[in-house]
Amino acid sequence: MSNLIHPRLIALDLDGTLLDRQGAVTPRTRQAIADAVAQGVVVLPATGRPLSNLPPVVAQLPGIRYAITSNGAAVWDLGANPMSAVYSRYWNAAEHRTTEPTALIARPMPVELAREAFALYMEYPGALSVFCDGRTYRDRVGMARFGVRYARRTGSTEARQPNDGRFTVVNDLSEWMSRHAHEVEKFCMFFDTPEEAQAALPRFYALEGAEVVQGAPDNIELTAKGVDKGTALLALADRLGIPCEATAAFGDSENDRAMLEKAGIAAVMANGMPQIKALADLVSTGDCDHDGVAELFERLGL
Repeated sequence: MSNLIHPRLIALDLDGTLLDRQGAVTPRTRQAIADAVAQGVVVLPATGRPLSNLPPVVAQLPGIRYAITSNGAAVWDLGANPMSAVYSRYWNAAEHRTTEPTALIARPMPVELAREAFALYMEYPGALSVFCDGRTYRDRVGMARFGVRYARRTGSTEARQPNDGRFTVVNDLSEWMSRHAHEVEKFCMFFDTPEEAQAALPRFYALEGAEVVQGAPDNIELTAKGVDKGTALLALADRLGIPCEATAAFGDSENDRAMLEKAGIAAVMANGMPQIKALADLVSTGDCDHDGVAELFERLGL
């Protein structure tokens, strides 16, 4: 710790990092964040999810104002009431008090890439989410497949997300894509098995202009080339006048790699993938269920 700079900006991955396996933030971690914010540290979520899927338990943490979403395709200023900004991207937004967030960065993928990637995924059975302007689009078939996937998963650090309005369900994603391909931030694609995802990876890597990562063994995530959490983190730091060496990133999986590599301090969870732990300046002894984030804050002197 002695050679690490006191961080002024901390980006936290969600699943497997900030959130435990039940989708909660532990009381000790919540207090650690509150203490850091009281010292003037900017703490923000950095997630592969779109804005609509930012959990209330995260949006309502002390001092949360900014969010990196869709693997860095968007950076938001959520204003004084972050949860009302999140509700603005729910399908049932009219049932909530909402405020309009400010998109500090918006990097949708080229329309040709969106169409090509969508057509390629349609060759596979699986569950697809399309992220667009902070919203999560799924079709009815996809919703049913997500239900099956969640029912059979065991040992995953991915927190289950309730269907409380955060998903905008359309009848047919193909028809939706015919009108909105130019607006897509990210495709989040799940396959029936990890083996199918691994077999499909080379085909997605071959798409020109695509950034491809995995957030889980049965998952492929695709954005425009050069879009990642790390680039978004440094862009936000620059806006806030914070040098790179005073930034920290906390994560556990491959879709955190870029921000761990680019941040001044890389902190990885005990439950992190081995190849991700290899990037770390710090590795927690406790996992996401046992206050790993709070431990890392304390080790950083916060």
